Amino acid sequence: MVQTFLYHALATGVSGIITLPFQDVIQVQAPSALPFTGGYSASRAEGFRHKNIVTFSSASTVTTGSESGGFFNTLATATVEGLNILDVITADRVVARLASKYSKDAREQSATFAGSHFHNLRIAGYPLAVVISPDRMKPPPRSAKTQFGPFKAPIDLKGCTGLELLEDGAIHIAEFGKIYLAESLVTASYQTISMVRVVLGCAVGGNVSVAQASTNGEPMPG
Repeated sequence: MVQTFLYHALATGVSGIITLPFQDVIQVQAPSALPFTGGYSASRAEGFRHKNIVTFSSASTVTTGSESGGFFNTLATATVEGLNILDVITADRVVARLASKYSKDAREQSATFAGSHFHNLRIAGYPLAVVISPDRMKPPPRSAKTQFGPFKAPIDLKGCTGLELLEDGAIHIAEFGKIYLAESLVTASYQTISMVRVVLGCAVGGNVSVAQASTNGEPMPG
C-alpha cells in the first residue's frame, strides 16, 4: 500500500517583541515553511537593523521535504551571520539545523541536531565555547509528554566578570537580561531547536529569538 506522508518544517532567522521603551514588533526575518506535500522553501534577508537593538548582516533559511530510499526526509536550517544584540551578544555565525526522517517499513521517526553550532560567539565581550552534548545530538523518542530544555553541554563562565549562570541554564547579565542558548522542544508531533533566546530586562525590554528550526511530520491517518 502506498503511504502518504504529511510533512512539517519551519525555520526562522530573527524575530522578537520590544516592550520598552516603546511597543514594537521585530517581524520574522527570512521565514521558510513547507506545505503538507513537502518540497522546498528558502528565504533570505540582508543588512537588517532594528533601532540599533538587533542587527545582522544576513539571515537565511531552508526547509525541504522529500521521499528517498524507504524514508520520508525533512530538513530545516536557519543561519544568521553578523549578529549583534545591543552590543552585548555578538556572533559571526549562528546555525540551527534539524533533520528528521520517517521509516516506511519500521514506521518510526528519528532526528538529529547535528550541524547546529555557533561561530565566534561573544557575550559581554567574552568568547564562549558552546558545545552540543553528544547524548543530545539526537532528540529523545517522541512521546505524549512534552520535553523542553538545553541540548548544550554546561558552559564555563570562569573569568567572565558580570556573567552568572542560573539554575534554568540561562546566562544572566545585570541590567541586560537573560540569555538562553541551544534549547530544544520535543513533542508528540514535532521537535524544535532554538539557538538564541534573549529575555531583555533593562532600559530595553522584550524578547528576541535567533535561528530556530522545527521538523517532523506524520503519515496520513488510516
